Amino acid sequence: MRLTVIFLLLTNLMLFSQNQCNDIPAITIDSLDNLSLNSQTAHFKILKDSNYYAFSFKGGFEFLEIYFDTCEGENKLKLDSNGLVVPNEQMINSGVCYCKSCIERYSKISTEKDVFIKIINPVKVKIVKHKKTVEKNLLWYEKNLKSGDKIRLNKILFVGGEARFRPVSYKDLNRLYSVLKENPHLHIEIQGHVNSPRKKNSKKNQDLSEARANAVSNYLIRKGIKSNRLTSVGFGNTEMIYPNTTSEYEMQFNRRVEILVK
Repeated sequence: MRLTVIFLLLTNLMLFSQNQCNDIPAITIDSLDNLSLNSQTAHFKILKDSNYYAFSFKGGFEFLEIYFDTCEGENKLKLDSNGLVVPNEQMINSGVCYCKSCIERYSKISTEKDVFIKIINPVKVKIVKHKKTVEKNLLWYEKNLKSGDKIRLNKILFVGGEARFRPVSYKDLNRLYSVLKENPHLHIEIQGHVNSPRKKNSKKNQDLSEARANAVSNYLIRKGIKSNRLTSVGFGNTEMIYPNTTSEYEMQFNRRVEILVK
């Protein structure tokens, strides 16, 4: 009988807590910014938001409590008037870092699930929303190039045995020109390569690789790039991508140009 009574009391308490939480108004993160209320204490349920990975409070209140499970649960954080975590005894005893940067990191509130907040004396609440960033694989001509960067220009291709460009080459040649024009501080080394599989490097190969590097340099100079920003060098067939190829498709990538940013 006693166990039944205890069970009923616990059930009623849980239902009361659940109903109490359900009565709390739900708002979005955007609604928090510049929030001002006449009441001394305000309770809200902050809805999860896939547009951000977290948000931070930056002031506009006396202090604030954040509840992560229920509206009055034990799993909570207290923030001071600047929106920074106030370490509790358990957190202090755990031995985690509490330098300024760590405190700021702990004070970011994840948006992956709903949270409950209790704000004391809210007047123009200030928040910072931390947007999700989508990583993008930038193409070589979209990057901020720096010293040491190396670019393989697979689309600057040459006729076999010559330093004459294939028609497909001009798109990347003009991209290279645009990068140099828009970044006048850049200096580059143009590296020429030839296709000569299963053979030692010869004077003919060396001369051809140098001629191909010079062909790129001369094209850029004719377009208006100053010659003192360009150096050219040939590697013959010493650095072929496909050293044992018999395929014309692979051969055209052996006869190539690479750019080293100096």
